[in-house]
Amino acid sequence: MNIIMFLAAGVLLALTSGAFAGEKVIVGVPGVEIRADGSVSAPGVEIGPGGSVRTPGVVIDSGKISVPGVEIDSERIETPGVVIEQGSGDAGGDGEVVITSDGGQINTSVSDQNLYVNGSNNKMKGAGRVLTLTVHGNDNVIELEDEVARVVVTGNNNSIVFPNDDAEIEDTGEHNIFPKG
Repeated sequence: MNIIMFLAAGVLLALTSGAFAGEKVIVGVPGVEIRADGSVSAPGVEIGPGGSVRTPGVVIDSGKISVPGVEIDSERIETPGVVIEQGSGDAGGDGEVVITSDGGQINTSVSDQNLYVNGSNNKMKGAGRVLTLTVHGNDNVIELEDEVARVVVTGNNNSIVFPNDDAEIEDTGEHNIFPKG
């Protein structure tokens, strides 16, 4: 019985001490505070009244995620050396996927979208039907698992593998190859 009274007194003390701290704490136990504005504080974590989450090295706020070296929001993913964006486009699908990278190892998927690859020395694998694949750059190796309606290449020494034989190819570069996969 004494232990229960001791615990109850500790919880009551924690609640009242937080309430008098001037931060409008409505629930406080050792290491954790729940404030009247809806925010929560615990060791290593702060959850703001609007739902933002902050921990050492990580911020999640308003649909954006930030960790060292990576930024993600609803239209863009950025890591060192690779940027993937959702373009606006008029593809009739969900717009366009724009990848800008030099020396990247990239796996992506599309769904009846245009796919742009800007940069050189990339190795990319893609899944999903591509309306138009446009490659601006040199020495890329691109493997598409599904069909592509049109391929446009302006760079040199690119290898673009896709399964269908009926794709329209516009090649203004040199030494590009289009083996069937």
